[in-house]
Amino acid sequence: MAESNATAPTAVVLIIADREPASLNGFAALAAHGARFTRAYSADPASGRGREAILRGRFPHADAQGKDVAVLLGTAGWKIAGAAGEQTDRYCAVLQPPAGGGVACLRDTLARLTRAGTLADTLLVLTATRASDEETWFDKSTHVPLLIQWPRRIAAAEFDALASGVDIAPTVLALCGVARPDEMQGRDLSALLLGSGGDRPESIYAEGRVGTADSWRMMVRGLDKLVFTPDLRILHLYNLGQDPEETTDLAREVSEERKCDELRAIAADWRRRLSDEMDPSGLKRR
Repeated sequence: MAESNATAPTAVVLIIADREPASLNGFAALAAHGARFTRAYSADPASGRGREAILRGRFPHADAQGKDVAVLLGTAGWKIAGAAGEQTDRYCAVLQPPAGGGVACLRDTLARLTRAGTLADTLLVLTATRASDEETWFDKSTHVPLLIQWPRRIAAAEFDALASGVDIAPTVLALCGVARPDEMQGRDLSALLLGSGGDRPESIYAEGRVGTADSWRMMVRGLDKLVFTPDLRILHLYNLGQDPEETTDLAREVSEERKCDELRAIAADWRRRLSDEMDPSGLKRR
């Protein structure tokens, strides 16, 4: 549920880095006063598609319909700014530091907001389009940092709930009291952040090399990661708890057949809900 405008932040700053792993150096110390998601994933580990997924709250396989979160805030009366801390009116700034520059940008932004005296009322988000320049399903490519900070309303916390890049735009809109458009596919995590309940996402969906012969899909549920083709042919299964480096593929293990079937069913539901080469009715698109 969206927050009322009376409780909205006075500024929104989105830092969308590139090629930043979840464990980037110096991040934990700077994130100490915000909500840090330790299990956040890119929606697509390709720089451009991953960025669009963050801003639009839509997966890359979907068409390009819909406005990005900054435009939606602008329509609701927020000013679009090129930097943080330079205005006192309601504004939104989307920052794109150079590859590997996420921590430096966060440090500079925090300093700017502190000098301006607006840090407590600023909704600040740091994430990354991808963790490396490899467009693969491995965590070294898809596991990204996610910090959401609003000192006035969001308590410092560490969440191990699964989160996706597509969840950022609907969450920001909800915290700002702006209605989300129907075409957004991400989940609103605002209730979880504000401590007012909210369901913990049980799984996340991601995709890569969309539109090519090597197109793949990925789903993480709990500590299990399933990698499959767009038509649900299973490619790999990993247990991230026992095998964090993803070196042991369990997909062909007889003992894992039941788990593969269970995960495939959940993946099929994701595909149906996202209309990923499948109609909402469950029929495959031609």
